Amino acid sequence: MHRRLFLIMALSATAARGASAHSFKLGQIAIGHVWGLPSQSNETQVFVPISNRGQDADELVAARSPICTMIELRQNNRYDDPALKSVELLPGKPVAMRKTARHLRLIGLVRPLKPGDRFEMTLDFLNAGETVVDVIVEDGAGH
Repeated sequence: MHRRLFLIMALSATAARGASAHSFKLGQIAIGHVWGLPSQSNETQVFVPISNRGQDADELVAARSPICTMIELRQNNRYDDPALKSVELLPGKPVAMRKTARHLRLIGLVRPLKPGDRFEMTLDFLNAGETVVDVIVEDGAGH
């Protein structure tokens, strides 16, 4: 009986860790917890913490998702500033994204997004190539 209880507890702990783990890796590019804000209009913001663990610089050059018609790389929340051509990823220098600062702006959402929604997004890097990540919509209170 104790052995069965131990096995159930061990499996439960493993499942809980797996559910909370939400990171990705593409070669030497490490991508942390990818999350987005609920939509208030046909646009929203997504935040992708990235770290280049390699020796050579790379760049995030584009992103795309079936959830929207276009994704812009943005330096801040001002609409009059032009979109970035890329986000530079220097070796050993993590790149943070947050509200009112660097983020991905999703434009032309095909449906409203609410907390708990999930969708796929493809990130395209100049050297590392591309990878698909899972975006979780959160209210942003804990960020």
